[in-house]
Amino acid sequence: MREHIKTNINVADDVIPVIAGISATSVEGVASLSNNVTSKALSFIPSNKLKNGILIVKDNDGNNLEITISIILKDGYDIREVCEQVQEKVKEAIESMLDLKVKNVTVRVAQINMV
Repeated sequence: MREHIKTNINVADDVIPVIAGISATSVEGVASLSNNVTSKALSFIPSNKLKNGILIVKDNDGNNLEITISIILKDGYDIREVCEQVQEKVKEAIESMLDLKVKNVTVRVAQINMV
C-alpha cells in the first residue's frame, strides 16, 4: 500500500502563459499569438504579467485568473468559432494542469493572415 505524502508544489508564474499559448495555438485557425494586447490593458495593476501576447491577472489569493490573449487568425475561418474554441482550450488546460480557477478568457483578434 502506498503512503500519501503531503507535498507543496509551486509553479512559476511564467508557466501560466506558456500553457495558455500552447493551448491557443493548438486551435485550428489560429496562425500565432500576437504581442499586441493594447496599452490600455497594461495600464492598470502593475503586478500583471504580459508574455507573448498573453496577459494574466491574478486575484488577491492567487487562485483565480483572468486571461487576455491576443491572436492572429488564418484567413477563411469563422472568427467567433475560433475564439470560442481558444477560450475553452485555454480554460480547460490551465484548470486541469494547475488546479487554478479561470474566471474569464478574453480573446483579442489582432490581425488576420491574408495568405
